[in-house]
Amino acid sequence: MTIFKHTSKHCMHWLSRGLVLSAASLLATAVHAQTLGTNLAITGPSAGADGSGFNDTKLVRDGDTGTYTQASGTSNQRVSVKWGSAVNFNTVILRESGSTVGAWELVNNDTGAVLATGSGIGAARTVNLGSVSMKKLNLIVSGSSPLRMAEIEVYNASGTASSSSVVSSAVASSSAPSSIAASSTPASSSAPASQTVSYEAESGSLSQAAVESNHTGYNGSGFVNFDNLVGSSAQWTVNQASAGTATITFRYANGTTSNRAMAISVNGTVINSALAFNGTGAWATWATQSLTANLNAGSNVIRAVSTTSDGGPNLDQLSVTGGTVVGNSSSSQSSVASSVAPSSTPASSSVASSTPSSVAPSSTAQSSSSVASSQVNSSASSVNSSSGAISAECIQLATNPSVNWRDTSLQSDQAIVECLSKTLGKPVGYGENAKGGYDPNGNSKLTIITKNGSVSVEQQLLDALTDNAHNWIVFDKIQFAQPHEVGMYRTYCDNATVQSILGASQAECIDYHSWCARKGFNDLATCRTEFFNKAMNVSSIPIRIPAIGSNKTLDGRGSEAYFLFSGFAIGKDSNGVPTQTSESVILTHLKFQGAGHTEDHYVDPDMIRSTGASHDIWIHKNTFDTTGDSAFDVKVGAYDLTMSFNRLVNVKRAVLHGSSDSRTINSQITTTMHNNAFVTTDDSYMLLGNTLRRVPLLRRGTTHMFNNVFVNYRNQILSLRVGASALMEDSVFMVNAEHQEKSTVELSLAEISVNLFKDIADGYFRNDRNFLWFGDAACNLTAATQTALTANNGTVANLANNYNAASQTTINNWRFAAGQDLVDYVSATAGKNGEIPYNSPLAGDRYYVLGLGKVPCQTR
Repeated sequence: MTIFKHTSKHCMHWLSRGLVLSAASLLATAVHAQTLGTNLAITGPSAGADGSGFNDTKLVRDGDTGTYTQASGTSNQRVSVKWGSAVNFNTVILRESGSTVGAWELVNNDTGAVLATGSGIGAARTVNLGSVSMKKLNLIVSGSSPLRMAEIEVYNASGTASSSSVVSSAVASSSAPSSIAASSTPASSSAPASQTVSYEAESGSLSQAAVESNHTGYNGSGFVNFDNLVGSSAQWTVNQASAGTATITFRYANGTTSNRAMAISVNGTVINSALAFNGTGAWATWATQSLTANLNAGSNVIRAVSTTSDGGPNLDQLSVTGGTVVGNSSSSQSSVASSVAPSSTPASSSVASSTPSSVAPSSTAQSSSSVASSQVNSSASSVNSSSGAISAECIQLATNPSVNWRDTSLQSDQAIVECLSKTLGKPVGYGENAKGGYDPNGNSKLTIITKNGSVSVEQQLLDALTDNAHNWIVFDKIQFAQPHEVGMYRTYCDNATVQSILGASQAECIDYHSWCARKGFNDLATCRTEFFNKAMNVSSIPIRIPAIGSNKTLDGRGSEAYFLFSGFAIGKDSNGVPTQTSESVILTHLKFQGAGHTEDHYVDPDMIRSTGASHDIWIHKNTFDTTGDSAFDVKVGAYDLTMSFNRLVNVKRAVLHGSSDSRTINSQITTTMHNNAFVTTDDSYMLLGNTLRRVPLLRRGTTHMFNNVFVNYRNQILSLRVGASALMEDSVFMVNAEHQEKSTVELSLAEISVNLFKDIADGYFRNDRNFLWFGDAACNLTAATQTALTANNGTVANLANNYNAASQTTINNWRFAAGQDLVDYVSATAGKNGEIPYNSPLAGDRYYVLGLGKVPCQTR
């Protein structure tokens, strides 16, 4: 079979600028012979299809171009072909029914690598990838309705077809070069050792900037015009095949006589705090400015941020020279052999093009080893993770509530705990070393909490959690299939002093409902208030929350148990001095239900309190609802904690970091908080809106917060004391517009912006790319209300540099820009019952999660 190849839209751009190169000669140089062989989408091992947004996905592999699968939406719709085991291939032919597809990309579902991207498919588009191997190939498309895909054909072709070309079914005549289809394949792996790759500036992730085309001489579809203020920015993500030094070149115009300097950072580290962009004489006169940088193998994030009140220059392109550049970039690119300058006229055979669509970095990355949730319950599938293969039985054990802990061939404690550890995934950030109850050396114990034996649930938990042996604690899935209240205070109900203070028998203490019935408190909320917040709130009460020892995981997956009134400490202290230091603790997939907030309750009913210099702690995917005191406090020098994907609803004092100004040990506090949902429900806004804060109240220590979502928070989101340091990045603050309190939207947003960060003067605060919006009850952001949050105080370093390489890579690959996608992803994944998030190798890609449909942000 003979296939015609041709070059990219960048060549078309050069042609349109008057370069003499006929389409006929261009095509003549790009004819290659290639034999496709059989269509592996049909003949491959256990071949199948699935999707998110598309119906009848099997039709993309039926060999019939007259049938098609149709998407229900128009943005980030996924259809995939897959196999029971990895297949090797090098060529994909995409066939659309119609011509409504705009931006598209091919993604290796196994690794998350973006293999190719482009614009438009039509009747046929052939993509030569070079040799690749995977179990699942995703096609992500956006466009106009209806989006219809007829076929995804996959071949391991033989022959000499260039891997830097793509063919469309309609080849233009030599007199109509503008109709030549754009190329969409990344540069071949056999590209020269050094090459220049140009990225269209307008295809990056933009903040306080716009794409415009009112000045001539630009490449692509336009240029980026930055708002006239400090902090307007653009960001691009590129992948390098190997680490090394590269030259970064910006093509820009500056029609003023002033230097519009920009701070340039690579992977979060500023490499030039004020790169000069001097005047070029006119806005249509373009120049270049370069600097060198060390790039990592794999994903690299390059960011340019305006440093003057005039904003930055107009940016047309970003070019990277040095080393081989591979796919998974966030912005339009054309790869040009190093012997040819990007702006020169290349020979047609020397151009390799990849023209990805304008996709923000946060919408193209995914975790390594992720699988769509639709595969999780497939008994025929297995998953590879960075910790090794995960079997189908392990996936069933971790995700199917009907498969109890001893129901599979995994029978030993070590095998089951290893399965649970792998499927939970790994923390990122300061808590990255937490392993919990998993001992890689083989000493893991599995404890299954039951409720039908002679020992109470609370006592079983106390026995399992308080020593230092490796122990992974779960709840029997069948016995806890329905909601079950767990009250750790009950371990004190045999205490005579407790019974006397409560005026209750041991039985009434255990079953407080009977105590309430005797006293006539028949309403549940009133009953809990009277029992927990009045009768129990006495200075002489001996009840304290239990302390968890080292090497513990408390895992609520597969059960409906929940903790009422109070939770756990991790470690112990006495008057600010550690008396028990616990390490390597994981609390995950738990629900903590408070009995209402009471200031300075004598029981001090924190849900999770890390103290006593305890460290390596991961608090992940828990739900906290109306807790009496904190959700997860950090006290007395506890350090190296990560709090991720938690949902906090109407929690009045969420996260205290350090309980006294005088305790110097709190300077060692280090926490990472990411992808958490902090929610004040609309019905509690007037009651709690001015008091829901401390996220965190931080004394002396350090916290790194990114990609968090705050709903209906309006006052002192964090407080900094005694030289504390906080870095907050890429987070969303949304207030329901129905709560507007000033006469205009602008005045209301301005007031909230000031109030959120008015208690930072006693510490150091770095505020990067955080925004405030008005929206509705479901957290649909009103774009016109986007307001930059600009409060800063002092200098805070890039705290991610303190993390290991694995954490940094995951964070870079999964970082969302503040906006609607972040709100929707966090709303879908945060909390006990949310979708599997990116920490886990079982996680679906972001397209899958977002494609499942919007989850209301105020869900409890």
